[in-house]
Amino acid sequence: MAGGGAGGGADSELVPLSDGDAYGATTREESEGVKLEDFKPDAPLWVLDRTIREKEQLKFQKLIEAASAKAPGRCSKCLETCAPCLACGAVTCSVCIPIYANIAYYIAAFVSKLPTDVFGIVWGLCLVFFGGFYPLTMAAFEAFRQCGGEDTYEALHDIAVELSKAKKASAADDLVDDDHDGVADVEQISGTELVKRKHNLFLKTTDPYALDRGFKGVYTAWIAVVAVLKVQFAQMIALGAAIGDFLGQLLRVPATQIMVHLMSKETHKWIPTYINYSCKAIAVAVAYYVQKILAAAYSATRGGLMVFRSLFAILDRKGIVHLDPSETYADEVLGWTLAAIGFYFQYTQMFSPPFIVELLLWPLQMTEYGLLYAVSTSKAPAA
Repeated sequence: MAGGGAGGGADSELVPLSDGDAYGATTREESEGVKLEDFKPDAPLWVLDRTIREKEQLKFQKLIEAASAKAPGRCSKCLETCAPCLACGAVTCSVCIPIYANIAYYIAAFVSKLPTDVFGIVWGLCLVFFGGFYPLTMAAFEAFRQCGGEDTYEALHDIAVELSKAKKASAADDLVDDDHDGVADVEQISGTELVKRKHNLFLKTTDPYALDRGFKGVYTAWIAVVAVLKVQFAQMIALGAAIGDFLGQLLRVPATQIMVHLMSKETHKWIPTYINYSCKAIAVAVAYYVQKILAAAYSATRGGLMVFRSLFAILDRKGIVHLDPSETYADEVLGWTLAAIGFYFQYTQMFSPPFIVELLLWPLQMTEYGLLYAVSTSKAPAA
């Protein structure tokens, strides 16, 4: 998260902070022992060494074979047969994931060094020019900010501290050689023993209370976000269905007169159903597109205001010029102007990201698909 800096309203909007003696369920001493560098994965240069590569594949194969021993009959045989292929896929993932994780690390490291106001400008520009491309993601961020964002930030901090402790302990355990034969103990045990060893190590080094509090906090935030998005999604579907019913009534007679000549007499009974569902499908698609337009307009407006309010805070802090957003319309005029430019850019792209943007921001695209799936498949929240 972005660091300090006097930002006025930007502070409360962007970065939930805590100044107490403890943060979440972890003590300040534990928190200070955790740095962002602890989560930076090592570059997967080991893949160039065939010996290390085969050693890693053998380790994964042991784990898969250990899991297959507890699987049902046919599934167990299938896992055992496919273990070499699955292990090879696991090695491939262990090479690719650190690459993407390193990209995420450098982005997080860059953002963490930004003053809050500068981060407000960067985030505001993202909202202005890309908010309509990812409407569910932007709505989820807003819902997260409104539904206990600070509590969730503390919960994520707790989880990060415990995972950091477990990672350090596991790395030290990989070097243990109790029998002093020059080979690490973890390389001389079976897959089942390796799983038990790492599991026990995780239980010994982590705090169950902190993890319990952290996972509960994240889950509570997730439920709140899905509930908010579910309501918006239901409103969009209801709007589409209402428009579809209207179109169905409007087009029923002319469409029927055309379709009776295109379909056999035995299937004429399906004509009203075809017309009704076709109109609803078209209307829902239109409603979704309208929702993207509204999301683009809202995010562009909010982002534009955030950019110039953060900019005015920076100028005021440096003593260049004093502009109080509550006493002037300059932030609104400039923010709305930038919002109009951003909205026009998204309109020219038909509210779909260009290929280069989609390539760079693929995590947002995956988040968008995940949220769409969660909203469309989860049960409606209880009243």
